[in-house]
Amino acid sequence: MFSLVWLKEVLTLNNFAQCIENLEEKPLGVTAFSIDSRTIQPSECFVALPGERFDGHDFIPDCVRLGVKVFIIERTYYKKHKKALLPGIFFVVKKSREALGVLAREYRKYLFSKVIAVTGSSGKTTTRELIAYLLSLKYQVHSTKKNLNNDIGLPLTVLEAKEGAHFMVLEMGMNHPGEIGYLSSIMHPYASVITNVGYAHIGNLGSLYNIARAKGEIFRGMVPKYGVAFLNRNDEFYSYHKKLSPVEVVDVIPEEVTIMENRGLEGYLLYYQGMSFRFRLPGRHNITNLAIALKVAEYFGVDIMQALHAIEDFQPVSGRSEIIKTAQWTIINDAYNANPSSMRAALFMLKDLPGRRVAILGDMLELGKLSRSLHEMIGETIVTNQVADLVILHGEESRYAFEKLKSNQMLAFWFPSKQELVRSIRSLLQPGDTILVKASHGMKMEEVVEELRRG
Repeated sequence: MFSLVWLKEVLTLNNFAQCIENLEEKPLGVTAFSIDSRTIQPSECFVALPGERFDGHDFIPDCVRLGVKVFIIERTYYKKHKKALLPGIFFVVKKSREALGVLAREYRKYLFSKVIAVTGSSGKTTTRELIAYLLSLKYQVHSTKKNLNNDIGLPLTVLEAKEGAHFMVLEMGMNHPGEIGYLSSIMHPYASVITNVGYAHIGNLGSLYNIARAKGEIFRGMVPKYGVAFLNRNDEFYSYHKKLSPVEVVDVIPEEVTIMENRGLEGYLLYYQGMSFRFRLPGRHNITNLAIALKVAEYFGVDIMQALHAIEDFQPVSGRSEIIKTAQWTIINDAYNANPSSMRAALFMLKDLPGRRVAILGDMLELGKLSRSLHEMIGETIVTNQVADLVILHGEESRYAFEKLKSNQMLAFWFPSKQELVRSIRSLLQPGDTILVKASHGMKMEEVVEELRRG
């Protein structure tokens, strides 16, 4: 439990917040922090966050009706509505996002956990899951849930950590410069992992070099000469990040994990340090993610033979190379996110599979002025490498890939709306098809996956 005394000390430090108490019986503290009025429990503190579509402050009355007593709200809201303030204890702050960061930073000081921070343009979620899975063979591990990797999700994840955790394995995402540096300064990682640098968010950052610099911000919160960085030696910006690192660098060489047998959607039979083992995730890019996780686990003393035995039972995160088999077809659900690097990797995975291969693709977002050329590049990749027998596209940007396919006489269809795609999809597919579904998260292609799942 977070005591109310601690909460007051942290939030009122240097006049960061004022506390408005409007309760006769004050709680001793709160058990957790929540930003969702639909799932909040009476013992939790509601953090009201203004957003693009909804303002969390509008749901304060709902929380009061549920029995919630402690709130963090923004000053502008308080000034407008203080006369109608409902029963409760209200911490009035300038920015509630910043308040979350302050709480996470101060709570971090109470924890003895070593923080392992993971970032990269692609593969970071799978890599983070693999690292947490392997370290849990020996240690108590707390890790990011789902994709909570930004300046809201990561503080919430830290505030959920138990004091007995040996490691926190945290994913750090970004879509603008400074975001990873901010998260790193809160978390003070002992170990940093950079999976790769690719075109994700290039529309916001302008160039691959700027993306590499933004990923390098992960070192900002590290103590010089104390800790370790794990870098993918095959990445184009490996040397840049090695020079930037203030701590020891451990090289990750993906080729050290060798392929004995490619089993298609069943994954691989792999070989590492004298032992063969099964790895369930398809796609060569996932072998790189595994190589990073194995190197981290080794460094922190996990028995490698035990790790290789355990990895045979590892299951992918939902929406990331997730295999779904129905009575009619096999679906590769990779709809959680996409950028040019991860899109190419998924398409080459599809290429290696037997039978009729179908790619259902949506837009890759946040590519800015390069969006057209990068979507055309994906079209060129499909044509040149014959990665699919049928391509179905959705989204304004995906039309550029579609034009490349049609000009090369490939079997392809483009739908401006998802509703049209869903209505037409059954007439385009055949029993026995293997279907890849991939797009940026904002395209909500998981709706297409659900339609396919229903058969």
